[in-house]
Amino acid sequence: MSSEIRVTVDGVVHPVQPGISAGELLRQFANGTRPVAARVNGKVVDLSRPVSEDATIEPVSADSAEGLEILRHSTAHLMAQAVQSLYPGTQVTIGPTIEDGFYYDFAPPRPFTVEDLPKIESKMRELVKADLKVERVEMGREEAIALFDSMHEQYKVEIIRGIPEERVSLYRQGDWIDLCRGPHVPSTRYLKAFKLTSVAGAYWRGDERNAMLSRIYGTAFPSREALEEHLRLLEMARARDHRKLGREMGLFFFDPIAPGSPFFLPKGAIIYNQLIEYVRRLYRRYGFEEVITPQIFKNQLWRTSGHWDMFREHMFLTTDGENPAGELDYGVKPMNCPSHAVMYRSDKRSYRDLPIRLADFGRLHRAERSGTLHGLTRVRAMAQDDAHIFCTPEQIAGEIDLNLRMVREVYEALGFGNIELKLGTMPDKHLGSEEEWRKREEVLAGAMRRNGFDFELNPGEGAFYGPKIEIYVPDALKRKWQVATIQLDFNMPERFDLEYTTSASTQARPVMIHRAVLGTLERFIGVLLEHTGGVLPFWLAPEQVRVLSLSEKVEDYAREAAELISRTGFRASADLRNEKLGFKVREAELARIPYMAVVGEREAASRMVSLRRLRGDKNQPLTLDALLELLKAEPLPC
Repeated sequence: MSSEIRVTVDGVVHPVQPGISAGELLRQFANGTRPVAARVNGKVVDLSRPVSEDATIEPVSADSAEGLEILRHSTAHLMAQAVQSLYPGTQVTIGPTIEDGFYYDFAPPRPFTVEDLPKIESKMRELVKADLKVERVEMGREEAIALFDSMHEQYKVEIIRGIPEERVSLYRQGDWIDLCRGPHVPSTRYLKAFKLTSVAGAYWRGDERNAMLSRIYGTAFPSREALEEHLRLLEMARARDHRKLGREMGLFFFDPIAPGSPFFLPKGAIIYNQLIEYVRRLYRRYGFEEVITPQIFKNQLWRTSGHWDMFREHMFLTTDGENPAGELDYGVKPMNCPSHAVMYRSDKRSYRDLPIRLADFGRLHRAERSGTLHGLTRVRAMAQDDAHIFCTPEQIAGEIDLNLRMVREVYEALGFGNIELKLGTMPDKHLGSEEEWRKREEVLAGAMRRNGFDFELNPGEGAFYGPKIEIYVPDALKRKWQVATIQLDFNMPERFDLEYTTSASTQARPVMIHRAVLGTLERFIGVLLEHTGGVLPFWLAPEQVRVLSLSEKVEDYAREAAELISRTGFRASADLRNEKLGFKVREAELARIPYMAVVGEREAASRMVSLRRLRGDKNQPLTLDALLELLKAEPLPC
C-alpha cells in the first residue's frame, strides 16, 4: 500500500509524501502565487502546517479578506513584541482584528500616549527587517499556564484558565511568545505596510469594575499604496467628523447634564424635521398610518413582549412615585413594537383589515453604556422612522417587497448609490424553535432574491424575536453603515395573543413585520453629514440662501432680497454685518450654505445679485426673478 497522499492544487491532483507543508505544496504546484496562508480542505492554516491526508489546497493572498485579517493580526503581535521590548514590565492581554485594523490592550507601568507611537513603530520596523520566523507551538493547558505565570503574564493566565480544551496553541517570533489560535504570516518580513493610529483607555474584559488598560490601535495593508489610500480616507473622515460639522454648521451639541442625548439647535431641527416630513410623504404613498404611543409603561408590558428578559439591561427603569417601597415597576420605552401590539389588540380585526401598517416617530431611550456613546451615531435618546405591519402569512411576501422598494427609493434619493443587504440569523438568546427560525430566515432570503438583491449571511445577528434584513450603505469614505432594517416576527403576536378573523370565520394569528428605513434619525443624520461633508441636498440644507451685503448702503436691498426669497418658500437670511466680504463668504461656506447672493451698490441699482455657489460658479449675475427660478428648479424627493 502506498504511503503517498493525494493533494489537489488548481484542479490538478498530485501524489506527495505526507507531512509536507502547505506552503511547500503551493510553491511547487501553484505557480506565481505569494500567499500569506493556505486553505486546506476549506480551513485557513499557516503555510508551515504539515498536510498528512488527502486534501484540496488553495493559496490565501494578502489582499483577500482572510489574508488581510491574518496580516493585521500578525501586525498586532508585531506591535505587542515591540511594546514589551521597549517597555519592560508591560503585560499583554488581547489583540484582535477589527473592521479597519487591529488593537492590543496592554497593562503597562504607565499609560501609553500618542507620543509613544512613533517609537513603537520604529521598533516594529526593526523587527520586520530582522525577518523573525513566526512559529506555531502547541502545548498542554497546564503547561501554558505555568509558562505565562513564570513570565508574570497574569492576564494570559486568566485567559488560559477559561479555555476548556486540554491543549492550546501559541505563536513564537524570536524570543517573544503569545497565546493565539492563528494562523499567522510565516515571518515578520511580510509586515511592511502598517501604521499605529491612536491610543485609548479600555477596561479589562470591557467591565468598568476591572482594571483600566492602555489600548493601542493600528492598521495594516498588503501594500504601501493601499495603506496610504486608507490614511488619506482617515484624514478625510476627521475633516468630515459629524461632531465637527455639527459645531461649524450650528446643528447640535451635547452637554454632560444629559449624557448621550443631543440638543438639536434650530438649524439641526430643520434637518431632523425635513427628514420626518420626507418619510411622511412616503407613508402617504406606501399606505402607512402614523400613530402616537406613550413613553412609559408598566413592566408588565416588557415581560409580555420578552424585552424584560432579553433587553432589560438596556432600559431605563423608574417608579410612579406612589409605591412606598420605590420599586422600579415602570420602564421608559426603548422601542415601539410592544405598544403597537397593544394598539392592534385594542380592537377586533378581520382579514379584510389587514395589512395594518402603523408608523411612529415617538421618542425612545436606551441605557447604552457611557463608553459606547459616540456623537449622534450612538445615543441614549432617539427617534426612529419606525413602523410595524400586521398581516396574514399570505401577505408577508408582498409587504416585504413593498418595504424593499421603499428602501431602494429613499437611498437613491439621498445619494447613497448601491445598498448592501445582510440576513441576520438566529442569535444565542432567542424566542421560538430553531425549526421556526430557519423557515422565517428563508422567507426573508427569498424576498431579497425576488427583488434582485444579493445578500450575505450575518450569523447570530437576528433580533431575539426573529430574523432580519439589515441594509447597509457605503459612504463617500468607503465605510459601510447599517441603517435600515426589516424584521420578521411570529413571536410577539403570540405573546400578546393577537388575532384576526379569517374568511372562514375562524381566529388566526397575524404576522408582525418590524421596519425602519432611515433607522435612528440621530444616527442617520450623523452618517449623512459625514457622507456629504455637510454639503446636504438642497431640500435638506437648514439655510438654503444667504444674502451678503457689501456695505451699509445696500442693507435695505439685501434685507428685501432675503425676505422675498423667504416668502417664496425657501430658507434664507441676510448677513448685514460690517465685515469684509471674504469673512462673510468663509462663514457661509463653513455653514455649508448652497447659495450665497452678494449685493453691492451695482446690484442694488439693477435689482440683481452676484451669485456664489458652495459647489460651482463663484460670480454669476442674476436678477432676483432668475434666482428664484433657479431655486425652484432644485430637485426635491417624492
